[in-house]
Amino acid sequence: MIIAKYFVEFVVYSFFGWIYECTYCSIKSKHWSNRGFLYGPVCPIYGVGAVSCSIVFGNFSLTVDGVTPVWEIFVICAFGSAILEYVTSYMLEKRFNARWWDYSNAPFNIHGRICLPATIAFGLAGTAIVKFVLPVSETVKGQMQPLFAEIMALFLMGLIAADTALTAQSLIDLTQKLDNFEAGFNNKIEENIRVLSEKPGELREKYAAFTSKLTERQKYALFSIQKYTSQTRSFSASSVKQYLESIGSKIKKSLPERTDRQSEDSDKE
Repeated sequence: MIIAKYFVEFVVYSFFGWIYECTYCSIKSKHWSNRGFLYGPVCPIYGVGAVSCSIVFGNFSLTVDGVTPVWEIFVICAFGSAILEYVTSYMLEKRFNARWWDYSNAPFNIHGRICLPATIAFGLAGTAIVKFVLPVSETVKGQMQPLFAEIMALFLMGLIAADTALTAQSLIDLTQKLDNFEAGFNNKIEENIRVLSEKPGELREKYAAFTSKLTERQKYALFSIQKYTSQTRSFSASSVKQYLESIGSKIKKSLPERTDRQSEDSDKE
């Protein structure tokens, strides 16, 4: 029963973590950014962190006169988040040879997996969760009926498991497609874009032919991954993203012009 409640809590915090990630990255990039490793609206790393806080501060005696010092909460949350973020980044990179975040340009970073500013931010966020969110969460969790918690946990577990399996298979397939691209494709991208920009009809045909090689899930993953550990694969992925962005923007620009011309021709007739 307690495990079921913790799992439901994990999914809830993962969902709110996804909202935070998407909001922050969208504001930063000035366009919608759907973040996360999985395709569902969850960021599991946030769920793991929040549930860990719930377990640590809810089940272990870390208090002085009944109150846990704020500095102690901050240190534990910051240190714990650094370990969680580093280990998660390492495991994902070893499995998929890709990074979903990269702090290489941030100050005081370790292998680009963690950095001091992010660790401090997560420490502050963890402190706020422990002080203000967990008390409410513990109350709600205590009032949750055991049967309801178990049913919800099984349902959510099925969704997460299916999403994880589909994500893993899609990423493996994407990696194989990147590795199998023709050697001359990257060298011809700029030329293709220049030529196609003068011919909207061919532009749409080339765009449709190219994007048909990738599923929607793979396009999502392509733009979610910050970089690949393989230099060749990283260059290919970066070039493909630039190609998709350039072709997509040119299509959008060409469509209104063609629509206006069609309207003018119709008026003349």
